[in-house]
Parts: sequence; C-alpha cells; structure tokens
Amino acid sequence: MQIHDAEPYRKLTTPLSAEKFRRHFLLLVLMTWNIPPIVGLGFITFVDIMTPKQILGILVTPLEPLYILAWIVGTAIYLPRYAAPVSNWLASPDPNHAQKMIDTVRGFPLRFWGLFLVYLLLAPASVIIAAESFTDFVASPMDWFRVELVALIVSIIVGLPIFFLVMDLFGRAIGDIELARPIVTIRTKVFLIGALVPLLIDTMLVQYFWSRTRYFTGETFVIWLALEVVAVAGSLVFAHSFGQSLRPLRALFSATPGDNSEPDGRLKAQSTDEIGVLTNRYRRLLDKQRDYSKDLELQVAARTSELERINRELEAFSYSVSHDLRAPLRGIDGFSKALQEDYGNVLGMEGTAYLGRIRRATTKMGQLIDDLMNLSRVNRVELEPVTVSLSELAGEIIQELRLRDITRHVETEIGTVPPVRGDARLLKIALGNLLENAWKYTSKTQGARIEFGSHVENGECVYYVRDNGVGFDPTYSDKLFGAFQRLHTESDFPGTGIGLATCQRIIHRHGGRVFAQGSPGHGACFSFTLGQV
Repeated sequence: MQIHDAEPYRKLTTPLSAEKFRRHFLLLVLMTWNIPPIVGLGFITFVDIMTPKQILGILVTPLEPLYILAWIVGTAIYLPRYAAPVSNWLASPDPNHAQKMIDTVRGFPLRFWGLFLVYLLLAPASVIIAAESFTDFVASPMDWFRVELVALIVSIIVGLPIFFLVMDLFGRAIGDIELARPIVTIRTKVFLIGALVPLLIDTMLVQYFWSRTRYFTGETFVIWLALEVVAVAGSLVFAHSFGQSLRPLRALFSATPGDNSEPDGRLKAQSTDEIGVLTNRYRRLLDKQRDYSKDLELQVAARTSELERINRELEAFSYSVSHDLRAPLRGIDGFSKALQEDYGNVLGMEGTAYLGRIRRATTKMGQLIDDLMNLSRVNRVELEPVTVSLSELAGEIIQELRLRDITRHVETEIGTVPPVRGDARLLKIALGNLLENAWKYTSKTQGARIEFGSHVENGECVYYVRDNGVGFDPTYSDKLFGAFQRLHTESDFPGTGIGLATCQRIIHRHGGRVFAQGSPGHGACFSFTLGQV
C-alpha cells in the first residue's frame, strides 16, 4: 500500500460508516455459522443418509446444538474483534489505521477459510456421534464418506458466496486507498467459481443417484472423480486465459516510475474478448494523449521562449524609460533650484513660488518613477523563500516610521504571529506599504493606533494591519489595489497610488490574497493570507 501523506486520507469520504460495517460484518459471520447446519442436515435427510426422526433426535440432544452454538458464539466474538482495524479506519481515516486495516483484510481469507473448513470437517463427526449416541442410527464407513461429501457441498453453497460478500464489504471500506497488489484476484474468483460450482453439481448428482438407486461402485467413483478433475482443469485453463487478457493492462500499471519505454509496447491486446477490445481502445487514447502532450510541450516551450523575450524587452524598456525620464527631471530640478538661488530677488515671491511648485512636481515625478520601477521588479524578481517572522519585520518597519516622523505619537501593538515561508525582502515591502498607509492615514487622528496581528479563519491564517484613521468608503474597496487609484486627495494625504498595487502583486506571488475593510472615520483593516512558495 502506498501512503504518501496523512492529509489526503483525512479528507477521504468512505462510502461506508463504521457502525454500518460492524453490523453487516456480524450479520455475515452469523450467516456463515447458522446456515450450514440447516442446509447440511436438510441435505442429509434428502439423500436418505438419515431419517427425519433421527435428525430430530440429534437436534434435541445437547451434543450437536452445543457444537453449533459454541462455533457461533466463538466466531461472533473473534472475527469482529479481528476486523476492528477496519472499523477504526472508517471511524478515523488516517494512515496508521489504513495500514492496519489493509493488513487485516489481507489476513482475513486465511482465517475465514481456516475456521470454516475446520468447522465443516468436524461437523460430520459431531453429527454421526450424536446420531449413534442418541438415536438408532449406525454409521458405516460409506456413511462417513457421504456425510463428508455433504459437508463439502455445504462449504461451496454457503462459504463461497458469503466469502465474496465479506470481501465486497471490505472493498467498500477500503474505498480510494491505492493497493500495491490485489487481495483476491479476479483469476482466483474465476477459478473458485469455475472449479467448485461443477464440483458441487457433480457431487449433488452422485449423492442423488446414490440415494435413489442404492448403486455406487468403484467405477462410479472413478467417473465422478474424473469429472471433477476435468472441471478443475477447465477452470485452470479459463483462469489462465483471463489472466492473459489482463496481462497488457497489468504490465502497464506495474511499470516503475521513470520508465521511459513506450506505453503502447505493453498495450498490445492478447485476447479477442471484451478486454482485448478495451485494451486496444485504451491504447488509442494513450496515443492521442501522448500526441497532445507533445504538442502542448512544444506550445509551452514556444510561449515560454516568447515570454522570456518579452520580459527582456520590458526590462530594457523599463531601464531606458527610467534613465531617459530621470535625466530631464534632474535638469528641471537643478535649473529650478539655480533660478531660485540666483534670481529669486528678480522673480519675486510669485515667481519663486512657481519654481517651488515645479521642484515639488519633479520630486513627485521621481518618486512615481521609483514606485513604478519597484512594481515592475516585483513581477520579475525570482523568489528566494526562507522562514520569515512577520512580527519582527513589522517591528523594524514601525521603528523606521518613528525615526522618520519623531514628532508623532502613535500607539502600536504588534502581535506574535506564526512564521511564514516566503521572500523576506518582498514581504517587507508588502508589509511596509500596509503599515506606511496606516501611519499616513492616522496622521490626522487623535490617539492614533496601529495594530498588526493574525487570526485563524476557516482553517487559514489571516494576517492583518488595523488602524483607527480616516478609513474609506467600502463601496470603492475594489479600486484600492489598482495602480494610481486613490480614495483621498493628494492635498490631504500625499502619495503615488502604487503602494497597495505593489503589495497585492507580492501577496499574489506568494500564493495568497489581500482584501480590505473599512468605513469613513472609523479606520481600516487590511488583511492578507500567504500560500506555499
């Protein structure tokens, strides 16, 4: 059995409850040890081995009822206890229970047939001893042989169908677990049915012939035995033929991982029956899938190459734009500064104010270029996953904000949150954007407060940055994470409108999601999750 991870087994939904399994299993056990006495004693009467009066005498004496009752009670206690790992698996599907359950199912056929055959082999002795002890029946050696044949018939009539029913019950319990090898093969089932059913029919005919004609010689026995040998040999041939039909499929699925040989080499039909037809159809499906996979691989390779080319061009373009824009901005800022310093008295207050506005615009333009470049790099940079403490990152960012704005007093609370796996540099940028926003939008709030923490929601860890600042209208929350989208005027709260877009892309690259809640005048709460990287 292959068990790779505990989590898939916890999520398995089995088609059978533990209680229902126990109930059905016990019923089948009781049937196994209750039906044979009814069938066996009835058949003994039918073929005139004993009279109805003698059978009644057996049943009213203690020996035979105690023998049957002892087996019923013993097996009703032992077999359900033996099958307890199956119930445990159904009640709590985890790998430990699964392994014990599979071992139990594999060992069940030996225990079932061992107990059942011992029961049937001893039953003729208990019947004959009880009959001789408490009735007028006197057994001859031939009577012993005939009663043993009755026991054989009963074992086929009762044991085989119930055994298959129990194994089917186990099959429902196993459900989706992948077995390394079958527990009871189809070939075994074919052999049992093909060999034992003719054996049952022949034995019944011999017994009936014997009871009606009172004629049974050595020649009759030889012919009967020959018929049984033919039936068994025919069953073996049929089972071999069936196995040959299954051989291509069995070879395909038993291939070792990494086997690069062509699958169609193992999928050449070796029979003309339905399995052979299905084998060839499955082979055609695999051929189509292989051709489709090759085409898909070529398309993926071509598109990957095209994306790499586009990314290289975008990177060159971004560098060029950044360089070409920065140079004139530096010139504008430099000449504006020179005009202010050298000709400020000539320009007057109004001219100097215009130059100040020009310089502030160039500064903002430079900041905007920096933010756009950072946003572009977020999509291109290769992640370097490490274990990251978001609580430590939040503490560092808050300390930097305090040093940057020493005049403000902001109450902060940084909770201890679970460590995450991610790119430390990018996560600091994302968390920094959220905390800087909270710092900025509480600048006009008395008793400003910023909180960072986490909580579990639907089995998922959710991190959050909460503040009591100006908040926002939730109607426009879908615009928060778009580039250049702002819900407040720049005169009230300066910024480029790139920070939250950058934060969202970083969170998405880490397999998470980011969302916000807020209301005007009552602060905001930005939450995010992180997946596997």
